[in-house]
Amino acid sequence: MLLFSSAGFYRWTAASQPADPFAAHIWANVAIPCCKQHFLWLVHRHRLPSAALLRHRNIIDSPSCTFCGAHEDQDHLLLRCNRARRIWRLLGWPSVPYLSSFRELWTLPELPDGTVPSARSAILTAILWHIWKGRNELVSNGVHVPPRTTFTAIATDLELWKHRTKDESARTSLVLWSLHFRNIVI
Repeated sequence: MLLFSSAGFYRWTAASQPADPFAAHIWANVAIPCCKQHFLWLVHRHRLPSAALLRHRNIIDSPSCTFCGAHEDQDHLLLRCNRARRIWRLLGWPSVPYLSSFRELWTLPELPDGTVPSARSAILTAILWHIWKGRNELVSNGVHVPPRTTFTAIATDLELWKHRTKDESARTSLVLWSLHFRNIVI
């Protein structure tokens, strides 16, 4: 007689699913805290609660962006909104709004090839997270978060996250990028 278990069912269904090559950027990166990994997973699965998704679920009435009034899907929110464009432009990455998907951020030439993959993923996750948090501050509290505050928060996260990895080169990359974010001239 075969016994059913949820773990056995999970293994059985997972074995029949195609491999997700992007998942390693999310779950295998120890430098990124769990809640940020979950955020990135939502973005990867197109489940970030943007105005468009919330409207689709009949939770809110309008799918419009609070910043600019455009249709707010997650790519608009993270890459193309005027606020996000300003962040990317100040970073020196003006091509970001023209990417077809946020996943293309992981292949940007603006992040030097010498940047350790785990540091690259942590840097990009911190940027996306703080763009998202800035949007939520306006939607929830009516507070506009200036780019300087966003960059300081990104730098602070990277400084904290460096302690989560044992890879010395990843730590060095995170420290250098933290300094870079603190020194962006606005």
